[in-house]
Order: sequence, then structure tokens, then C-alpha cells
Amino acid sequence: MAPTFLHRLALAVPLLGLFACSDPASSTIHAKEVDKKAAPRQVQAEFRDSTIVDFWIEGRLAWKLRTRNLTQELRSQRVNAKPVDLTAYDEQGNVSAHIVSDSGNMDRNLRYFRARGHVVGSNAKGMRLQADSLLFDKDADRISTESKVTVRTEMGDVLSGRGFRSDSYLNRWEILSGVSGSLRNLSPLQGLMQ
Repeated sequence: MAPTFLHRLALAVPLLGLFACSDPASSTIHAKEVDKKAAPRQVQAEFRDSTIVDFWIEGRLAWKLRTRNLTQELRSQRVNAKPVDLTAYDEQGNVSAHIVSDSGNMDRNLRYFRARGHVVGSNAKGMRLQADSLLFDKDADRISTESKVTVRTEMGDVLSGRGFRSDSYLNRWEILSGVSGSLRNLSPLQGLMQ
């Protein structure tokens, strides 16, 4: 019986030594990765379901935002909305532009508004813009994007290209490069072509 016990002991000691000498660094690295992923979001405020937010500038309604999920980040104070249904109003209180998208965000002081994902913008005259993203810069009073765009004008013309720049009401606009499209009515240009 003694040789059997000694044989078992001789097998167990190297196995214990093997486990005792394992590298602890791999488990430490793994624990750090898990900790980073598990960090909670730093949200100061969150609103769910139907949310409507009015933005006023000097006593007049400037924007109305409708969304299902609205959050304000604690550190940056950035406001995130998902999805976006944004209506802009002119100085007389008339609807001047309308933008819908999958999501969007803005800074707390409303200096900018960024829309992302399936962005569709339109103005009161009937112009319609489609893009992947859109940035409204309040200080410059400008709407712009570097993404691909498609514009349907009030006349029914369809133009596409890359990059877009406009005033905040989508009235005076330009496609920046690679413009192509189709014109429905050339009668205003016929006098120039003769």
C-alpha cells in the first residue's frame, strides 16, 4: 500500500506546482477589460416615451424637438435624442424647416444640432434633402454635411452629390461636389440657351 500512496503523491506534487506557477497577469488583464466595459453611463437626466422639448430664443419659439428617448450626459452636458423629429420656426413663428433622423445630439447651449442616420430635411417651400448626417451650426446660421446627399427641389428636379451647405431655412443651398441629376422643367433656362 505504501508504494501506491507514494506514486499518487509523486503525481500530485508536479500538478500542484504547475497550477501554482500559472501567470496571474492574464487574469488581471481580463479583469481590467471587464471593468471598462461594465462602467455605467454617466447620465444626468433621461426621458422615455413621448417627449417634446421647446427651445426658445429671445422670447420666440425657435425649435420643437419630438423624440422617444432623450438623455443629457453628466460630463459634457450634451443632449442625445433617438429618434429625431425637429421643427424649426422663423421669426414670425411659421414653420421654416423640418428634420427627421434616426438619432441626434446637441450641446446644452444649443450652438449646434447634429442629426445622424436616414436624415430627411425639408423646408416650407417644398425642397427635400436626404443625407446620412446633417449639422446645424446656430452661430454660423448654417446647415451642412460631408455625406452623400439627394435633393428634390420645389420644381421637382432631383440632384445628388457629396457635401451640402445651406442657410438654416434650406432656402439658399448648394451641393459641393460630384453633382448629377435630372431636371424636370427646362423652360426657365431656355432663354439662356438660345
